[in-house]
Amino acid sequence: MKIAVLGDRDTALGFKLAGAHEVYAFEDTPLEMERLRNKLKELVERGDVGIILITERFAQRVEIPDVTIPIILQVPDKSGSKFGEEALREIVRRAIGVELKR
Repeated sequence: MKIAVLGDRDTALGFKLAGAHEVYAFEDTPLEMERLRNKLKELVERGDVGIILITERFAQRVEIPDVTIPIILQVPDKSGSKFGEEALREIVRRAIGVELKR
């Protein structure tokens, strides 16, 4: 299964360097948000994507489908997390069963 990332240019570059399989960068404009919605829908419908990472800022601007596979996780962008560190740890623990420790 592949890992796909949807985010701003800086976040996308970071995940690409970290080895994510598919990385898509978007700007924060109405046209780009429509492109992001279409790409998210495409990735959800494909059978080879297991995890989709989307930045919190973009996740607030699009409707996240309620699916079990692929797992869709919101990640902070370069400006930091909107949910706080503890909430992010809990999301990761529930999604993939791994507890992150500092």
